[in-house]
Amino acid sequence: MRLFIAIELPDDIRKALAHLQKELRPVTDTARWVNPESIHITLKFIGEVAEPKIEEIDLAIAAVSSKPLIVTVRNVGFFPGSRSPRVFWVGMEAPGMEGLAEALDTRLERIGIEKENRAFRPHITMARSRESRIDSALVTAAAKYETHEFGSFTADRFYLVQSTLRPEGAIYNKLKEYPLARTPLLD
Repeated sequence: MRLFIAIELPDDIRKALAHLQKELRPVTDTARWVNPESIHITLKFIGEVAEPKIEEIDLAIAAVSSKPLIVTVRNVGFFPGSRSPRVFWVGMEAPGMEGLAEALDTRLERIGIEKENRAFRPHITMARSRESRIDSALVTAAAKYETHEFGSFTADRFYLVQSTLRPEGAIYNKLKEYPLARTPLLD
């Protein structure tokens, strides 16, 4: 079973991001766009696990607490950069999100889930390259959104999500919901 931990986006921000995709989609055929209904913020990609491990994962991440996060969705960019883009993303300002992601990573490492080897960079994946990289037409067209703000919201929960890969795109199924309380992060 393929799992990840995510924060859902409210409908108004999802609609704004769908509009961004609609505007930029015609400029390139080298990008595979994320379905607007599937857009989310990934806190931790867990990967493939056996079904019996889900209970252990649930107990580990249920012990992580954080106060609700104020998230401002703004700016666009490319990973690893605009010279050789493979992922088109929308960024965010979200004080406390890095701490939440680190706490989740630490808890999961204790039960044998591999720790992230890169620093957490909060972002929303909008498109991935179909080939080796996204062409420069998308980089040029996206430039006008480099400082654009798509909206703000309060993230008051996160989810354990199952991802089923299909040729037409991944299907996501929320397995468990975890409210963010007004308590400090636990180790």
